[in-house]
Amino acid sequence: MSLKGKRILFIAPSSIPVDGPEAIVNIKQLEILSKAGCIIDVVSKKKKKFYYPFLNNGNLPFHLNSVHMVEVDNKVTWNTIMLHLLTFMTFGIVYKSAHWAWPALKKCKELIKENQYDFVMTKNLPSELLGYWIKKHKNIKWIATWNDPYPEEKYPVPYGKGVFAKVFLGARRLIPVMEKYPDFHLFPSNRLRDYMLQYLNIPVEKTLVIPHAVLDGDTPTTAQCESDVLSILHSGNVDYPRDPQPFLVALSRFLQERPDARLKVYFQGVYSEKISLWIKDLNLGNVVEILPPVSYWENMQNLSHYHVLLIIEAPCKEGIFLPTKVSDYMQAQKVIWAVSPSKGVLHDLYENGNIGYFSDCQDADGIYNELKQVYDDYLKDGLRGTKVPETYLSKSIVHCFESM
Repeated sequence: MSLKGKRILFIAPSSIPVDGPEAIVNIKQLEILSKAGCIIDVVSKKKKKFYYPFLNNGNLPFHLNSVHMVEVDNKVTWNTIMLHLLTFMTFGIVYKSAHWAWPALKKCKELIKENQYDFVMTKNLPSELLGYWIKKHKNIKWIATWNDPYPEEKYPVPYGKGVFAKVFLGARRLIPVMEKYPDFHLFPSNRLRDYMLQYLNIPVEKTLVIPHAVLDGDTPTTAQCESDVLSILHSGNVDYPRDPQPFLVALSRFLQERPDARLKVYFQGVYSEKISLWIKDLNLGNVVEILPPVSYWENMQNLSHYHVLLIIEAPCKEGIFLPTKVSDYMQAQKVIWAVSPSKGVLHDLYENGNIGYFSDCQDADGIYNELKQVYDDYLKDGLRGTKVPETYLSKSIVHCFESM
């Protein structure tokens, strides 16, 4: 089927304003669907506190039919306690921060009364509660997205308690809802889907893997940075359970052995004081710099100033996540170095030749050896570029939606 003229109710608390990784993923998908001809109404969450500068609907480079931001207080007050209670009474499910779903339902009902939707798409929590209610009471096709394991207790260690963790009583009913009501389930990676299917009784035929989008129409080639100092950037969060210490230890060892090396490492985002202490203890103050966060679009423009873009993941037994910055780095046409679990999504990309460099996130010696390789390749003007998988491109993602 063609997407042109299809009406979508797109429920994504993190989308507009664009202020973080989840919102970036969702805004890219909105752009793809909008440019494919869809008519989209967005229900998002209005936030009082922002960790990153953001852009709102008026600054977007594509058209949305309407945007409705529903605001709730996240502090523990009598009002939020009452909203959690109303959420449980309405949906039969409740967990921390699920209370946004109750006032958002009112807006969704208004939009459904005014428009004839072809399908509803739900993104980050608690949007799935709204998708469930709409499917059950209005019988509108529901496409559910799971960018992370649901319920949250089932995140892999060290994020959560693993695939067989017991679920909080208020959210326990979420699993049978996920199994029964969505028409399609979207996952960003095969590994996340297979992880969740260990506890969800869902036919594989009702699942689709749609990676986070690279918005360039063609597979890009590696862009060049004109600086004569090797510059490495990590953009985004490296707080627990991500651990930058093995990378910093490897960097310190490399500089001790090659004090003449010309390189700089930048961490851009919101960071705890711990990383600053590590930088000081390892005498890396002249080489490692912390940069303040910037908006998504400004960050994408800035990526061209660096030779190598770094990803540091948490030490999971299996890397099931597709970090948002992977597609951002690919979209910027840059060299990628993944410091990640030895078994996982990013290692798969490395093995397939899609990213140039890889190190086990728990192996400081391996990181050191890869840093030597990166630096030697840089000196020879031979850094390994990025090859974007076809499935990450807009035309492939449109085809997936047309197949549903």
